[in-house]
Amino acid sequence: MEVKLIKNIDLKLQQRLVQLEQAAFGSGGLNEWHLVPLIRHGRVFTAVHHDEIIGVIEYMLDWENPRKAYMIGVSIAENARGQGLGTRFIKKTLQALASENLMEVELTVHPDNLAAIRVYENKLGFVTTEVRKDEYGRGEDRLVMLASLSDLQQG
Repeated sequence: MEVKLIKNIDLKLQQRLVQLEQAAFGSGGLNEWHLVPLIRHGRVFTAVHHDEIIGVIEYMLDWENPRKAYMIGVSIAENARGQGLGTRFIKKTLQALASENLMEVELTVHPDNLAAIRVYENKLGFVTTEVRKDEYGRGEDRLVMLASLSDLQQG
């Protein structure tokens, strides 16, 4: 699997990234209007496996703490799930952020998404720091999870 930082976007790439986002998050997934500014001003990574884009992760900086990034979303193609590719993909993007002298990454996850929570905690070193009630509307609670990147700066 190859991880690429996207710096330029073309229509075909844009359509594939939106497709991955919509498949993972439905109407909550990023669209063209969100992705292009994130590519130009944030960090958007893709995972390529067997010449197919199988994943996308988007990050933005935290204005209150510019050494912390917020993971906006991670989307993995359905046919690539359950093989450890998503975990490897996230780990490689965390290493890339660490190499840019970022110290922490924060994300939010639905409390019922136990599979994702287990991966974040057990394989990636995230810890739950807060529960936000109604974060994305009534009944849309989220756990806030944080990972330190200090151990990744050498890698």
